[in-house]
Amino acid sequence: MKKSALSAALFAACGLLFTASSFAADQPGTKADASWHKPTGPTFHDVAQAFSSKAYLPPPPKKGDPLFALDIAEYKAGYALKGTARWKLATSDSDMSTPNVAHIFSKPFGVTISAQTTPALYRILDYLNVDSGDYAPETAKKFYMRERPFVYFKHHTCQPIADESFLRTNGSYPSGHTAYATTIALILAQLRPDRGDELFKRAWTYGQSRVICGAHWQSDVNAGRIVGAVEYSRLQSLPAFRKALKQAQEEVDNQLKTHH
Repeated sequence: MKKSALSAALFAACGLLFTASSFAADQPGTKADASWHKPTGPTFHDVAQAFSSKAYLPPPPKKGDPLFALDIAEYKAGYALKGTARWKLATSDSDMSTPNVAHIFSKPFGVTISAQTTPALYRILDYLNVDSGDYAPETAKKFYMRERPFVYFKHHTCQPIADESFLRTNGSYPSGHTAYATTIALILAQLRPDRGDELFKRAWTYGQSRVICGAHWQSDVNAGRIVGAVEYSRLQSLPAFRKALKQAQEEVDNQLKTHH
């Protein structure tokens, strides 16, 4: 546990140091989200049980703040990639559905994550789509209701136009996509420490895709990494999560024995 908590803290802290150019409970959820998001379903905890992101995150940068100037520069650097392979990756990463995220992280994890091959682990990812992607960032999102960069610049994101209507009404700070990916990477690295380097690199790239896509400012993504690490810590205290993680460890170990 101490080693896991240290990993979470280090990974979260790194989120504040780099920019987009670094890389070219069984309670019902109450999600009402865009088509690329997880439909309402079970979770490890409800929204009230999540640590409040508003309580521990600083306010997002405002106009005139040097950090906002950095946000603008990073947005422009990302938008300049429109039409490139990196833009296409950002487009793919914008799909936050559980099947897509499981596919994305299967390669760095070295084990195929799916409802058929690793049902316990897949269920964790499915629950955390709400827990980490929605509940963990919710209080800060609703309080600050920060305007997203594509709205600020009157551009379009890499996502379908239909999804943008939802994004316009959903706060930009912090990034739920990034929080989700960060929590997943920490959990998967706990299951397979030998794959940690690859997992954290992919989670980092996933977060930066939000900047390139124009859906989030760089400071939203940095904050999302903190939120993801905090959510990881919260999960460790929940018996239902610890039980699910033990089941996931057993099935991953079995997969590795079978294929090696």
